[in-house]
Amino acid sequence: MTAFPTPDATGPLTIAQAFAHALAHHQAGRLKDAERLYRSILGVAPRHADTNHNLGMIALQANQRPAAVQFFRAALEAEPHHAQYWFSYIAALIHADEIDGARSAFKQAEDRGIAGPQMAELSARLSAAGSKPERPDARDVQALLNHFGAGHFEEAAMAGRSMTAKYPQYALGWKVLGPALMKLGQTAEALDAMQTAIALSPSDPHVHHNLSTALKSLGRLEEAAASARRALGLGVDAHLNLASIEYQSGRYDEAIACCRRALELKQDSVEGHVKLANVLVRTGQLDEATGHYRRALEIEPNLPAVHRALGTILQDQARYDEAAAHFRRACDLRATDLSCQISLHLALPAIAQSGEAIDQSRTRFRSALKTLARSSATLDDHDGPPVVASFYLAYHGQDDRDLMELIGELYRDRWPELSFVSPHVAGWHSPTGTGRKIRVGFLSAFLTGHTIGKLYQGFLRHLDRQRFEVYLIRAPESKRDGVGAQLGAYCDKVISLAGPLRTQQQRLADQELDVLFYPDIGMAPYPYCLAHARLAPVQAVSWGHPVTTGLRTIDYFVSAQPIEPQGAAAHYSETLIRLERLPCFYEPFVVPSAIPSRSDLDLPATGTLYGCPQSLFKFHPDFDAILVAIVTGDPESHLVLLEGAVPIWKEQLRTRWARTAPLLLNRTIFLPRLELDRFMGMIANMDVLLDPVHFGSGNTLYEAMAFGVPIVTWAGQFMRGRVVAGAYRQMGISDAPVAERLEDYANLAVTLGRDPERRARLRRELIAAAQRDLFADAHAVREFETFLTAAVSAADEQRKLSSDWRYDAAS
Repeated sequence: MTAFPTPDATGPLTIAQAFAHALAHHQAGRLKDAERLYRSILGVAPRHADTNHNLGMIALQANQRPAAVQFFRAALEAEPHHAQYWFSYIAALIHADEIDGARSAFKQAEDRGIAGPQMAELSARLSAAGSKPERPDARDVQALLNHFGAGHFEEAAMAGRSMTAKYPQYALGWKVLGPALMKLGQTAEALDAMQTAIALSPSDPHVHHNLSTALKSLGRLEEAAASARRALGLGVDAHLNLASIEYQSGRYDEAIACCRRALELKQDSVEGHVKLANVLVRTGQLDEATGHYRRALEIEPNLPAVHRALGTILQDQARYDEAAAHFRRACDLRATDLSCQISLHLALPAIAQSGEAIDQSRTRFRSALKTLARSSATLDDHDGPPVVASFYLAYHGQDDRDLMELIGELYRDRWPELSFVSPHVAGWHSPTGTGRKIRVGFLSAFLTGHTIGKLYQGFLRHLDRQRFEVYLIRAPESKRDGVGAQLGAYCDKVISLAGPLRTQQQRLADQELDVLFYPDIGMAPYPYCLAHARLAPVQAVSWGHPVTTGLRTIDYFVSAQPIEPQGAAAHYSETLIRLERLPCFYEPFVVPSAIPSRSDLDLPATGTLYGCPQSLFKFHPDFDAILVAIVTGDPESHLVLLEGAVPIWKEQLRTRWARTAPLLLNRTIFLPRLELDRFMGMIANMDVLLDPVHFGSGNTLYEAMAFGVPIVTWAGQFMRGRVVAGAYRQMGISDAPVAERLEDYANLAVTLGRDPERRARLRRELIAAAQRDLFADAHAVREFETFLTAAVSAADEQRKLSSDWRYDAAS
């Protein structure tokens, strides 16, 4: 059997497997990768019909008409009874202006019994290709343009169809027909019309621009980018169109370059300033983004979406009065838009100034939700999705279930489109007992080098491919990086979502998934919006953002017995699934041979180093007194923290400390955000790591265990504060530094910090235990597989698993 190398070099592929990989590339718009694999297949199986046909489609898209004809002919020679091959072959001959050949092929197809609407359409095109005048009457052309310009798209489509039937070589007819059909939602015919326009007028940048815009709206971003590049001669609009595509594709540097080029061509382009600001926000360049939003508003002051975007940046920078002013202006400009009111009334500070301030903000939040529920404003994503207002609730150390349910109800009531149900769900054919693999999709904006990608890459890679077909689904604007590319290579199919919500919902519905699994919900807007829909019979979420979604469309929250407290099921609107192992297959970090010294990292040469390299919004006010007690109890010690992703966060934390814990101001070292190798070197240099209370470590736990650095923790009231303690339990650490009470935390940390022998012993024990029972946990994969199978079987019986469900190794 002929074999091909796999993307991750784990073994050879059969021809069927190679074709499946090529098709995945093709469907995702990665045409060069698809073509490379298709041609490899033809190298050993030159009569492989589907491969020849798909290469013909790629050639046709690249306007290589003779090559397309040859590939379609080869497909037909291999499988002459395949109707679609005849359709493609005849259409390609017409595109190539080989009318006699097309008529001959049409007759052969008829003789073989090929029939249907597509044959009727081809017959009409062949009839029209006879002795007709080359150009329509000028009055008919003007009427077509007038219909389209006035937004009368049905009339434009009718006129366009009539014109292209009579004058199939007249490019303008196809050029207008394609966009008109797109406006009417007739996608397949629209794309065909646009391809015909390109074939007739390949040097016209407008036809490439039209095709690019259509493909972008369908989420076919790689193909859209290729078409957009051919349209750059149009100037500013073309550069901004390509910028949008690059942005949605997660290629931020390329998007920034396109925006800057557009602004060079037109300095007062409002769209250019806004799009550039949007990308700069994603890359953390908030000051420059603020400048471009302000410039856009100087040119055009009445832009509600820009006021809302600028207000969001100012809110993150703790410039609350300015933020509120922009949110109010957005509300004034668009009184019926609930997105603006959500931004104004549900904003929460990243760094809380006190426990009382947290309580007050939650009271205001609840009151605002009730007020908004009585308003008549509605939601949509015309100017982008609404913010995920609930993100910072999870860091307050309180039960969020009722607030999350209220938010979900508000969004669902004011945006009916959220409640979309995939057609396949009602008539779902379960794979149980059929031999068909379970189709499971992993949907996130962070399946990249982000924490989410690190936590879930093992599941993507190691789920049993004899039982599961794994889809990686990238939410809009997911960053593209090497890790994301590798994760895609692990999966059977990659879907990149783009465009408005309804387009994304339909794209997912087309996959007919059995299970839709969200590693996280609540960290990015579109995954939260999509989670309101019923896109698969089984829908589940896990601990990527470790708090309930409050959504009735999410069936299960996948957690683990070691990290959940007594009565935990009450914290979730979903059915709580407690696996025996942490739900993660974490690839172990390769410890470098050379670790930077303290001096290399600008750390003090002496004194105990207590590290807490966490996001600063995890520092609950309750943690302040503990940190003071630690540095008081160990007078030569230092706290080591990382500066925040937003510079003002550090200043807000220091402002709080100046009032409540001034000793920390001189005993805390803030390191700049570090690249991974230096970050890991910093971890290795810590004597003790401190787990933030209420919302503790996740990815940092695994990074620390690579060096065995002990983490002092307290198992809090909610799962998000119990992960480290649960990991110690899973690893069987008898001397784990877990405080029984919050009041014991500081003393436990100081005792460990001043006992180098115990720390050294713990390091050795933790390194060995992590290699044995934490990293590369195949048991976790098997448990997750068992859950997926059980959940699908339950759905087949029109029921759900109960919260008492437990993993049975025998199953």
